[in-house]
Amino acid sequence: MKKKVMSIAIAAGVLFSSGELVHASLGDDIINTGDNYLGTPYKYGSAYGNTSTFDCSSFTSYVFSKHGITLPRTSSGQASVGTAVSKANLQKGDLVFYDTDFNGSINHVGIYAGNGKMLNAQSKGVMFTDAFSPYYWGSRYVTARRVINDKVTAAKVVAAAPKPTTVYNANGTIVTSGTVHKVQRGETLWGISKKYNTTVAAIQKLNLLKSTTIRVGQSLKVSGHAQQVVPTLTAKPVTTKVASSTTTTYTVKSGNTLYGISKSYGVSVKQLKESNNLKSSAIYPGQKLVIKK
Repeated sequence: MKKKVMSIAIAAGVLFSSGELVHASLGDDIINTGDNYLGTPYKYGSAYGNTSTFDCSSFTSYVFSKHGITLPRTSSGQASVGTAVSKANLQKGDLVFYDTDFNGSINHVGIYAGNGKMLNAQSKGVMFTDAFSPYYWGSRYVTARRVINDKVTAAKVVAAAPKPTTVYNANGTIVTSGTVHKVQRGETLWGISKKYNTTVAAIQKLNLLKSTTIRVGQSLKVSGHAQQVVPTLTAKPVTTKVASSTTTTYTVKSGNTLYGISKSYGVSVKQLKESNNLKSSAIYPGQKLVIKK
């Protein structure tokens, strides 16, 4: 099966040295997606698809669904899919399982994030933690499963294949004779730079970006040269100057959280609430938020 993934990757113009590298790329994307929900409160039995609260398995099932992988709703159910993987061979994106009550049943799941860490929803909310801490998780660890498979990774490779094209980015720069990447939900400049074997600084220079903030649907040049042209009319947040501050209007999309939006725009959740007279962190798709910086 790994040979098949390799052939698809080469045909698409992407060369990987092994199936593990393909896995690592998707594993990074999964962690980047989950990272958007850091700090989201924990609620046992939280409904699947609800991003204002999570329990351990609703978090993992939601994050993996964003990458075309369907998981059972419960931690014990998730422990029955995929293939078993030893602790010594864990890779980013593998699921790690625990018996927190020492009753012989799996009741917690997290996403292995590399370097002995896992990303999970626990009592303190969504956070990174030591997956094998001798003070708690280590003694409760049971097993790990790999649900990232060749079929999924092959689809990802083809979808992400470089496509020479001509587009205009948000800064009015024409992007020609190079590789263009369209930003997907959950992606970061760091993750994109790794995918194309370049650097964050190089992508910023090609696209005249003054920060690492990017948005879903944005076209980023990741290779070639940029040529400055007259800005074209593109869909972008409406920005007006008020005294010495900048006010931006943002339309909430499915899956957004106040925490994720605050990180993207470099403001705090408290500022967002005050600017929009919000009494809670609940938001809904289509809602317009005023962002003052």
